[in-house]
Amino acid sequence: MIRSKFPFYILLAATLMSCSRKETADIGKGNPAVTPGTEANTVTYTDESAFVSSLSSYGYKTPDQLNLNRVASTSGYNTVYGFNIPAANQVTGFKWNDGDEATNEWRPQGITGFTMAGRKFLLVTWYGVDPGTIAGVANQHKGVRVSLVDITNMNSITYRHILLVQSKGNMTNSALYKSSNTYNQLDAFCPVTIHAGGVACFAGKIYVADTNLGIRVFDLSKFISAAGDSAETSCGKVSNGDLKAFNYAYILPQTGYYKITNAKPFSAIELGEGATAADKYLWTCQYITSTETATPQVFGFPLNAAGTITTATQPVVITPIDNTNGNVYNMQGVFRAGTKTFMTTTGNSSYEGSTARLVRFADGATAGVRYRWPHGAEDLYRDEATGYLWNLTEYETSKYGQDNRVVFAVRLSDYN
Repeated sequence: MIRSKFPFYILLAATLMSCSRKETADIGKGNPAVTPGTEANTVTYTDESAFVSSLSSYGYKTPDQLNLNRVASTSGYNTVYGFNIPAANQVTGFKWNDGDEATNEWRPQGITGFTMAGRKFLLVTWYGVDPGTIAGVANQHKGVRVSLVDITNMNSITYRHILLVQSKGNMTNSALYKSSNTYNQLDAFCPVTIHAGGVACFAGKIYVADTNLGIRVFDLSKFISAAGDSAETSCGKVSNGDLKAFNYAYILPQTGYYKITNAKPFSAIELGEGATAADKYLWTCQYITSTETATPQVFGFPLNAAGTITTATQPVVITPIDNTNGNVYNMQGVFRAGTKTFMTTTGNSSYEGSTARLVRFADGATAGVRYRWPHGAEDLYRDEATGYLWNLTEYETSKYGQDNRVVFAVRLSDYN
């Protein structure tokens, strides 16, 4: 993807609100690394709120009303495979329960967080694994589940998995639904069959990265209870009115989606800053390898106070530089603070037991800075209240003969 070298200017503003709010930017002013694309980006939103409203008779729930049925533990979080954060920089973290550490049917990818009713939550996305990823595993038909994790008390962490769903009508659109192995598809809704490489929260909305399409949107206040399905084979509305979701107790229906051109693949998404800490953007990055001809870039989409992407404004485009003075390849996560972009990357040479790195690139710098980082690193999330930078790793226990999956936090200031 070829980009021009002219600087890009944006300046928008709005009121900062909880789960983060506000618009803006001007972050690339005078900096050749921050540019608009020569190909105009188009951002088109499709509203699916009518579909969500069609399920209103079942009653909506907010995260603080959900029954969290699983327990995570901080014990041993810093001893998982490839965890190489220096002791002085370790802050906190947790491991999933034994079953979720070991499962090869799901892999975690995205992470974000929010506070509600005096409780602190993380939200993590997992994608259903296909045979191309792990031989013999065909779980891709279930699409995406999210883990709602209560970390109010790190000594007593509880969580629950919830299935993401979309209108059944989307099954006829190959950009929205990917058919796979068979299951019992019922009425009303179907799975969200995407990789879900990243997730962000803003103004009561949840944004999930869709690799080729753009961004899927969900409402943080629209969780719905589902009926049991012991066979774990059905999804949708039964003729008697029951809702089935592969035996998940709750679903979260899709309220809409953004189709975005000239910015794929969308390998991650996170809420980050613009020119000031009050300026809020959705930042996405591209997982592009060194064998590809395209240049990996980072895109910033400005948000208004209602959590809507400003579709009439071109995104900010950043071409980050690694410590090798070359491109930042294999980006798995991104976060933007002021004039600095932080990225997790994988597939590097092994160092301290890991092939992952955290890369920090400052606008105008001739090279980025690399830090050691845990193996299998994915999406990033910065908690404004604490200044913690959260990350997670993805691999099942069997891959390395020991647990790898961990959710952990460091102080952003230690890497800034």
